[in-house]
Amino acid sequence: MMYNETNVYKNITSDERREYLSVLQQESTIAFIPTFVYLGLLAMVGIPGNSLVIIVYLTKMTMKPLNIFIISMAVIDLITCLLILPGILYFLLHMWDFNDPLTCQSLLALIALLVMSSALLLVSIAIIRYMKMCRPFKKQVTLRQTKLICYINVFMAIVVSIPHGILQGKHSRQTQNPNIVGYYCKIDDSYVETIWPTLNSAFLFLLFFVTSFTVTYCYVRIGCAIRGNGMNVHQRNYLSATTKISKNVAKQHKDVKVTDLGDRTHKKSSLTFGIENESESVVEPVTISDLIDINTETKSNDYINANVENYNVKKFISTDSPGRDDFSDNIALDEFIIKQRFETVTPSYVSQIPVLEKRRKHLNRTHFMMLTVTLVFFLGFLPFLGLNVLLAVSPETVASLKGWSLAMYQLFLESYLVNCAANPIIYSLMDQKFKDICIQMFKIKL
Repeated sequence: MMYNETNVYKNITSDERREYLSVLQQESTIAFIPTFVYLGLLAMVGIPGNSLVIIVYLTKMTMKPLNIFIISMAVIDLITCLLILPGILYFLLHMWDFNDPLTCQSLLALIALLVMSSALLLVSIAIIRYMKMCRPFKKQVTLRQTKLICYINVFMAIVVSIPHGILQGKHSRQTQNPNIVGYYCKIDDSYVETIWPTLNSAFLFLLFFVTSFTVTYCYVRIGCAIRGNGMNVHQRNYLSATTKISKNVAKQHKDVKVTDLGDRTHKKSSLTFGIENESESVVEPVTISDLIDINTETKSNDYINANVENYNVKKFISTDSPGRDDFSDNIALDEFIIKQRFETVTPSYVSQIPVLEKRRKHLNRTHFMMLTVTLVFFLGFLPFLGLNVLLAVSPETVASLKGWSLAMYQLFLESYLVNCAANPIIYSLMDQKFKDICIQMFKIKL
């Protein structure tokens, strides 16, 4: 509701108004003590925690797409702790006598920018993890593309946050004295009676549900892949390939011939060779990319492709092997080559199965860690969204809150900030390498 200050204050002096509003502010300040404690804890954990995340992931770990996203989110969370938390504290201390519209617009626009950036980063992480887990043969993002995605996300957040900030300003609130009106930082009175606040809220709600649906879909698919298959596609192909080799060796190479040993063909970005079983008339393809040591978590696609391109099946044949002329016929030559290849490949690569199993578990922990970060972010938003719906539907109910009910209302209204302190804790609990590096840095002996 808009008020004409000249008419409202015609019978009230400035000192009387100031004293009356200060009493109301004292009551609100007492009710906001739980919120002050909450904000203080977020700052105490978030500032050193996110600083540590930035230092460790930036200087102590191999740079890869996921780490770039983690560093970007830590920067956003650190800015939140340094700028947003003190700003909210200032607003809470001026819930009745606020008189700085520009600060209100700037801070609420910055809040929208940081929150939107975090949400878009989490969506990007979910999509990239989905591609890595469920579409491993598709082209994966590179480090350069990951940085570009981060820049695009921030740009999109800026575009969304600017209109949101413009709508903010001095919002009047009625007191029990009809001749005195207080002001706090909210939608400016000049926009209250327009359609713009409604459109802004509807757009933000739509954006929240779209991002929530996207990350939910991606992680459900990832969970199904982990639970249903027990390992990623590369590992399944590896075990399948080594099993085929072992079975062929067990048959003592009977009725087996090598098909096109010298040719190298690409199938799904990998080198393949065929072992043809004449009795069954089928070709069982074995992918070299499934036999070489590939860690998609730490090596880029360019690195993997380079290894595949440089791979030469002739390396399995001993340098002092007899020449073609030393064999009576091609069958004897085929049997010799198969024996040399299998005796060299099978023992060395079958021994890698426990290593792949360890990496599978690490990959699953990484998925679970990012899922936890995402859940904390979006679940933290639910109380904030619910209370804003209550404010829009029944503003009289919110205005009548006092004491403990007001304290809980304001506390849960800031629930969306929890991730700025929770993320470093999640990394320390679920990323063993991050934990080990931190222990080593501070020389903590457990």
